[in-house]
Amino acid sequence: MRNRERKLTGLALATALAVAACSNDAAGPGQLTLTQAEADLLAQTVTADVDAMLQGAGMSNSDAARLPAAPVELGDHPGAQCVPDRSPTPPQNSDADPVPDSVRLDFTGCVISTPRATIMYSGTIDIIDPTPVDSDFAAKTVYAAFTRSQTRLISGLTTSVTLNGTRSFLRNSSVLQHTELDFRTDITFPDGSTATHVKDWSSTFTADVAGSITRGPLPSGTWTITGSSAWTRGDRSYSLTVSTDPALHYDASCTEAPRFDSGKLTVVVTRGGRTSTLTIEFTACGQYTVTRS
Repeated sequence: MRNRERKLTGLALATALAVAACSNDAAGPGQLTLTQAEADLLAQTVTADVDAMLQGAGMSNSDAARLPAAPVELGDHPGAQCVPDRSPTPPQNSDADPVPDSVRLDFTGCVISTPRATIMYSGTIDIIDPTPVDSDFAAKTVYAAFTRSQTRLISGLTTSVTLNGTRSFLRNSSVLQHTELDFRTDITFPDGSTATHVKDWSSTFTADVAGSITRGPLPSGTWTITGSSAWTRGDRSYSLTVSTDPALHYDASCTEAPRFDSGKLTVVVTRGGRTSTLTIEFTACGQYTVTRS
């Protein structure tokens, strides 16, 4: 059993991922399903996907879906915003609840500069009311080639993450239910290698303070996650089962991703009849440890 501490900033996978992706050490007979390099890469991929749920939840709950020129919070760093093109403008809202019948956000041409990188967005997200004649808080977000490409200023290396699929949300002022079915994340590393993560996840967010879920980003609270997924890197495919115990605690004041300060995510990994377990324990904003067994 080995334990390493990793740090991830924003949704981007850091240059360290490229180093791990280049590793050729394979698990042989009698060894664990994953090498340590593969375990580190998988942990960072899964953790980035977990953190991305926060952005999706905030977007489905935002005035940015309804107003013609409202900015969208992207979570790259404090205050990072983009004003995507919207269509139609204004969108129809048949039941006058917080979610429009359907509105498309087009992020093409959205560029954000940080002290360390240039980040470009492209693709679209449709925000849809699945119950357009029932005034409630249900929403769907449909991602089509929604891509975040980050180029490091010093190294010039680029990593990109592309999302395709549908997220569904149902909330009240204290609890938010979230599901993803066949939701796909494609990652391209600086060396040109790739990985794919396709998941069926269900999760529940519970606000620390009852009644504090309103428009915009979520307040602090806990996430419980269960589900299964498939992770592919090169010619290797793995079956994953994920669960949380204890629940992950989201800290709304975090300025570094993953934006959790406690909790444990367990990933059971199966390939070729062998099984490994990854335990990802969040220790502070932007920091977590990975244990492979």
